[in-house]
Amino acid sequence: MMDHRHLHGGPSRRLVKEVRSHLWRHGMRPVDEPWQLAWVWACNIGSSYMRFRWPMPHEIATLYSILLLHRTAYHRTLHLPYRASDRMPDEVKAFIESADWRKRIDSNNN
Repeated sequence: MMDHRHLHGGPSRRLVKEVRSHLWRHGMRPVDEPWQLAWVWACNIGSSYMRFRWPMPHEIATLYSILLLHRTAYHRTLHLPYRASDRMPDEVKAFIESADWRKRIDSNNN
């Protein structure tokens, strides 16, 4: 695993440990590129304030989760269980079809 000093923005060891702890509670282990990109994203968020302030550990873990999910979908390794698409309730289909994350992220800026 990469040392905390190699992460973008130079987060403290304590912050990195808290983010990892949050991810570990959900069975996730940080991996290379999405882990690095999550810290770049978090650093940009922190820089957007008048005084630099890192996002909360659970927020950084959420950024990592979004990037990891995107990478999994992009590499086509995100698979539904057998027959899941045949037995999907209408409510779930509507939720998935309406889930345009880019619009949700942009709408929060307005």
